[in-house]
Amino acid sequence: MKIKWSPTWQLANELQGIVLIGFSLLIFKLLVKGEMIALVAPKMVPYLFVSMTFMFLLGFFRLLNSNLKGADCDCDVCDENVPPLKLALSYLLFFSPLFLFFTLPDLSINKDLLPNLEYEKGISTLPSIVLKEQSFHQEDSIQVTEENFFQVMDQLNTNLDSMQGKEISMMGFIHREKSFSSEEAVIARNAMTHCIADLSIYGYMIKGDVGALTSEHWYEIVGTIEKQEIDGEVMPVINVQSASNTKEPQEEYIYPLY
Repeated sequence: MKIKWSPTWQLANELQGIVLIGFSLLIFKLLVKGEMIALVAPKMVPYLFVSMTFMFLLGFFRLLNSNLKGADCDCDVCDENVPPLKLALSYLLFFSPLFLFFTLPDLSINKDLLPNLEYEKGISTLPSIVLKEQSFHQEDSIQVTEENFFQVMDQLNTNLDSMQGKEISMMGFIHREKSFSSEEAVIARNAMTHCIADLSIYGYMIKGDVGALTSEHWYEIVGTIEKQEIDGEVMPVINVQSASNTKEPQEEYIYPLY
């Protein structure tokens, strides 16, 4: 139906426009400061660019048309009897996170607030991961990097017999679980498939003089690949020969689908 201009209708349009532009600026700030990849995997960033652009344009045109003298409308905001204060309060749900985001310090992930993650022994839990074909059979020493992390893990799990005795080196943080003995630990990395909600820990069991390694601290380790039965399951284990403290990398997460 056609309605006449009313302050309530104009206020609703202006609030909607501000909310849309506000969330587009929120995404823009995270992208510019490089903090977005702490929340979503790099493959998702192009979609955020599209969302940011559409939200900004919709918000802009919403503000531009907020003072039209009439419009087709079939929603509650056309009711001139709705108090402006009640209408404004209904938008508080959207303005609250925007206010906190633009007033609090820069984004930082408090790991204590994340779920209590357990490490994954293999890559079978990853959704349809396509591994680049890479053979390590001819190499006497294997350097695990962010790029080949899952390729090496796949080889260790599928061709463990031919990988035994090879030297391996990698960087990661020390992860322990309640079921571990004092001589058990995992050298691990956090993996994000799509967003922080699907964060998982993937790593390699290590043995040797690992009791002195501090949990959640980062180390560069060198060891040899061995086959060992743990809890009735045959799995690859790294016999640590040396471990040195190292700084946490600038990019903490690895992305299996990137």
